[in-house]
Amino acid sequence: MRRKKFLKRLSWCVIVCFVVSIIAVSTMMLVSASSNFNKTGFPIVKNKVTLTILVNNYSADMPKDYNEYNQFKRLEKLTNVHIKWIMPGSQFAEKKSLMLASGDLPDIIFGCTDFELAKYGGMGVFKPLEKLIDQYTNNLKNIFKKHPATKALVTAPDGHIYTTPRVNEGPWMYREGMGVGVINVKWIKDLGLKMPTNIDEFEKVMIAFKTKDPNKNGKADEIPITAIGNPMEMHGLGYLMDSFGVSARWYFADVRNGKVVFLGTLPEYKEAIKWLSKLWKEGLIDKEWFTQDYAKKASKLNAQPYIVGYADLWDINDDFSSKKAHDYYDYMPPLKGPNGRKPVMYRAAYPGYDRWGAVITRACKMPEVAIRYIDTMYDEKMSVELIEGEFGVRLKKSPEGWYYIPDPPAGMNQQQWRCKVSPAHSVPWAVFEDPGYTKILRLTYTDQKVNFMKKYVAPYADPDPWPPVFYSADEADKMNQIQTNLINYANRKAAEWIMKGTIDKEWNAYIKELNKMKLQEWLKINQAAYERFMKNLKAFSSGK
Repeated sequence: MRRKKFLKRLSWCVIVCFVVSIIAVSTMMLVSASSNFNKTGFPIVKNKVTLTILVNNYSADMPKDYNEYNQFKRLEKLTNVHIKWIMPGSQFAEKKSLMLASGDLPDIIFGCTDFELAKYGGMGVFKPLEKLIDQYTNNLKNIFKKHPATKALVTAPDGHIYTTPRVNEGPWMYREGMGVGVINVKWIKDLGLKMPTNIDEFEKVMIAFKTKDPNKNGKADEIPITAIGNPMEMHGLGYLMDSFGVSARWYFADVRNGKVVFLGTLPEYKEAIKWLSKLWKEGLIDKEWFTQDYAKKASKLNAQPYIVGYADLWDINDDFSSKKAHDYYDYMPPLKGPNGRKPVMYRAAYPGYDRWGAVITRACKMPEVAIRYIDTMYDEKMSVELIEGEFGVRLKKSPEGWYYIPDPPAGMNQQQWRCKVSPAHSVPWAVFEDPGYTKILRLTYTDQKVNFMKKYVAPYADPDPWPPVFYSADEADKMNQIQTNLINYANRKAAEWIMKGTIDKEWNAYIKELNKMKLQEWLKINQAAYERFMKNLKAFSSGK
């Protein structure tokens, strides 16, 4: 009996000693980790540590190891943090999905979708960042303070922040995702015409382009208007539709007096489609609009002699292969609509903002080190170097003190050069118009477009553009099912109406069909997401 009591007491002593030893070791490890970490200043850690990062190395011109980039060599020297890069290339999405599903996680991931952020953030796979940002960062905290929309951008529906923002706020991004009208001004001059100011004058100019052989080759080969894809997309004819007050964009969502609308149900949208159908019937629009691809459109734009009168383009410098095009083409100011109605021109609410920054996973044992390392990437000058290349290498200094990008080395285009010397769009950064694209780096080849938009487009800009709302996982799941069907159906009917002229006859049935496709639920989800974003923006703008 005494022996049993003794053994029982001995067992308890062993257990207690084991637990105490574990606690002591854990405490020593925590103290050691804590003593190795510098909350401020550099290096971030006294003794070098390693973090793993999954990154989307999307270009074959990028190195096999991002540690070959000088930017990351400098960051490692500054921070004393070594990065082990996981670089699956074209398999990035699949690799990320597998890691998230299996739980075999890196410390950090660059580039998660909204759905992944909402789903895995709520499941605890991603660590909330708001306290880490507040306690350990300088750059991110200052960005949130100076630009509260960035904080609203990354605040999830549950109130947490699971990702850092990315910002590429170049002034050329004003109409992000949509084109600007470009017209053949030489033909206008040669035919003794004037730049059109309204839709009626535009139609007359296009008729002249079609019938008066402006390229003087004796052939009826002129295409007054060319386009590809859907009317409400980049290379469609959204710029012309804005003359009717549409404020066209591919995703069809906008706000009118605080209420979310589906643009494809508005009277002004119907008017715009009817007018395009009229131009189609008159033979003024390229008959291959809905069947040709970008390469075919580009071949028409660059044909010699020139054969195209008008098109929606991203930038004259991007879509024409010869500088000669500047002698023929220029941007066309927005047109007034029916009865002199002022246009409503699409603009991005926050150009170049996205949520493809950095997340810290639950596998990360040093989140304070991770957030400080991420924060170094948001330094104003480092962000410029990460997205475009190093100062003195790809970025050359002008006599005025700002940097510019010269022509690439022989045998290399700009994108190849960019990816060889910078991780470009695969990593977090924040470059704002001021100072990033005014005092630090200037992309001078965009000046023509930027100056035009400021002078002619901005005065008619959409006063309440659709913001970058953040859906919950449940909302995103429903939107994925509903939105694709709605947009595909609206685009298909628009193409049919433009070619057949049957919009009046079919309009009511079209609206009924949209409602069958859960248009009202789409409106409800978007209204909730819009109000949530605006509430956060208001709170963060007031310093909360």
